[in-house]
Amino acid sequence: MTAALFLTLRNMPMMAATGLQMVFFNAVTVFAFLIPIALVSAELATAWPRNGVFHWLEEAFGTQWGFTAVWLQWVQSLFGITSILSYVAASLAYAFDPRLANDRYFIVAVILAVYWAATLANLRGTRASGLISSVCLGAGVLLPSAVLIALAAVYVAQGRPVHLDLAPTLGNWLPLAQPQQSLVLFLSFIFGVVGIEVSASHAREVRDVRRNYPIAVFAAAVLGFVVTLAGGLAVAAVVPKAQLDLVSGSVQALQALFDTWGLGALVPVAALLVALGAAGQVSTWVVGPVKGLWAAGCAGNLPPALQEVNAQGVPRNLLIVQALAMSAVALVFLLVPSVNTAFLLLTSAAVVLYAAMYLMLFAAAIRLRYVEPDAPRPYRVPGGRTWGLWLVAGTGFVTTLACLLIGLLPPGGGVPEGAYAPAMLATLALMLAFPLLLNRWRRPAWAPAAQTE
Repeated sequence: MTAALFLTLRNMPMMAATGLQMVFFNAVTVFAFLIPIALVSAELATAWPRNGVFHWLEEAFGTQWGFTAVWLQWVQSLFGITSILSYVAASLAYAFDPRLANDRYFIVAVILAVYWAATLANLRGTRASGLISSVCLGAGVLLPSAVLIALAAVYVAQGRPVHLDLAPTLGNWLPLAQPQQSLVLFLSFIFGVVGIEVSASHAREVRDVRRNYPIAVFAAAVLGFVVTLAGGLAVAAVVPKAQLDLVSGSVQALQALFDTWGLGALVPVAALLVALGAAGQVSTWVVGPVKGLWAAGCAGNLPPALQEVNAQGVPRNLLIVQALAMSAVALVFLLVPSVNTAFLLLTSAAVVLYAAMYLMLFAAAIRLRYVEPDAPRPYRVPGGRTWGLWLVAGTGFVTTLACLLIGLLPPGGGVPEGAYAPAMLATLALMLAFPLLLNRWRRPAWAPAAQTE
């Protein structure tokens, strides 16, 4: 599951836009962000396996902070899903007319159509959703990724023009020139692996978890590092940076490779497969975060109307509220001058909100080592009683805090620079305040019957 987080073509264009700096950014993402979250989450999940981050934060800081954490997980998904759906729309455009990839009205129409279709499908239960996701992963992610990397390797081996600057200069490898632009793109690397804490729930199923789980995490991380890097390099090699589209760049690269050997007729097929792969990912995202919010809500944190489920056990009302909220977020594509800028804006917002949750996650892990030192932990972050956890969680905390601060940098493209950081901070403050205020307003009638008797 950890490796599967990397198996997406969506991030490859943003990686390609950073040139050889993608090696540095990928390494930071994997070793200073992904691995710390995976190891810390594994300790928490094996000690407190019920309800994920809600239960972990509840144990450490109380119910209101547990609800705040799962609320942030849910809210960021509104921005994250919208950015993924814009990628679906831009990829789909290449099956009909590539110019549609920059048509904001086409992008919004596809976002709304696909999301509401996924919502209606999930209202019928999650079994069909799981099957759809599996099919889409194979046909729409694994196959196009393998074709892209393999054809790019042949392209380079034949001595054809390579558009990636391979000069061995420090500025090529590190974000020294135009650091703001590179750092904003770095957030797409981070966004590609958020949600890793979900896979930690399977740590209890690993035999000899203390030894084998870290090995599995490192192996999956290295595999993901290699595969993702290969895809980013493939896109950078065949698409000139000045022509690279940050949203549909992976299909651009496939088109360039197919055209090289006179296979242009395959471009619409490839575009449909890529769009299918991302749409399948959306099907999972639609119900995942809302189920976490629903579980926390059933502890008395949401009004009874939002705790209801239908005959299939799906939180119907919450799904509808989520679809309406996501539809409102999608309108950002009509308010921002370009599709690329809107895509970066949504990615930054998702990372900033998720970063706030991860900061609480690391703090909770450290606090629980002190306030509940004797709680059974089948897996513990290695390194003595506390210093190993401080090192691992501290590394993740610093990287996460840096991501939050980078998210305050304007992405350019017509976004007002002076107003961007205050607006992003205001959004974060509002999203943090809402669950805390809701906690103060909650009524005894919201609690389960067992708690009110």
